Amino acid sequence: MTDSKEAIRLAVKGKIAWITLDNPLKHNSLVAEDIDLFISHLESVENRSDVRVLVVTGSGDQTFCAGASLTQMSSGDLSGEHFEILTDKLAAMPMPSICALNGSAYGGGAEVGLCCDFRIGVQGMTIRVPAARFGLCYPLNGLRRYVQRLGLNTSKRLLIAAETLDAKALLSLGYLTHLVVSDQLIETTEQMADSISKLAPLAVTAMKKLCDQVAEGSLCESEALALIQQCRESEDLQEGLNAAREKRQPVFVGAGNSPPVN
Repeated sequence: MTDSKEAIRLAVKGKIAWITLDNPLKHNSLVAEDIDLFISHLESVENRSDVRVLVVTGSGDQTFCAGASLTQMSSGDLSGEHFEILTDKLAAMPMPSICALNGSAYGGGAEVGLCCDFRIGVQGMTIRVPAARFGLCYPLNGLRRYVQRLGLNTSKRLLIAAETLDAKALLSLGYLTHLVVSDQLIETTEQMADSISKLAPLAVTAMKKLCDQVAEGSLCESEALALIQQCRESEDLQEGLNAAREKRQPVFVGAGNSPPVN
C-alpha cells in the first residue's frame, strides 16, 4: 500500500487504486503542485500491472473538487493548459475508472469526474462550470470531452449558460451513472470496483479503449481487430470458459498470445 500525506493521496488496496483529493478546507481545489502530484500518481498507477480499477474521490462531505485554484489562475501560476494535461491523462488511463463524487463539483472539478468511466454521485450534490462568468473560454480538449460524453445540449447548458444542475438532473442527463445517499457512497464504490476488478482485464481494457475511440471518432479498425483477436487467443478466455463449465469463479491474469480456443 502506497500513501502520501500531501493534498492528493494515493493508496493501492489489492487490485484497486484510490486517489483522494484531501484538502476539504479549500473544497479540494487544485493548485499547480497538486496537479503535478495528481499526474504523478496517475503515472504510478498506469505502470502497475496489478491495478485493474482506479477510483478518484474527495475528502469531506461538501465538495468533491472546486477545480483549479482561482488565485493561481489569476496570478498566472496555473494555466488551463496545465490542468488539461491532468484531465487528458486521467481520461486516457487504460484501466476502468470510477469517480466517487462525495459532494458538489465546480469548474475543472466537474471535468475531473467526466474523465472517469463511471461517476457515482450523492444526493444533494450539484455541478456548476462558471467559466463564462469569469470570461474564460473552456480549453479545447475539455470542450470536446463534454460534447462527446454528454451531448451538445447538455454541454451548452453547463458551459455557455453556466447552469447549476442538481443530482437528479445530472443522473437523467448522463453525467452521473449512479446516484446514492452519502453514507452509501464508499460501499457502493467498493462493490463496483471489486466487481470490475474480477473481470477479464484484457477484454475490459480493450473494450474501454475501443468504446472511447468510437465516441471520439478515432477508431482504427485494424487496431480494433487486433485487440479483439488478442482477447480471442488469450489464456483469460480459456480460463473464463473453463470456469463457466466448471461453475466456479474465474481467476484472470491478463495473459495473451496463447493458442486459440477451439
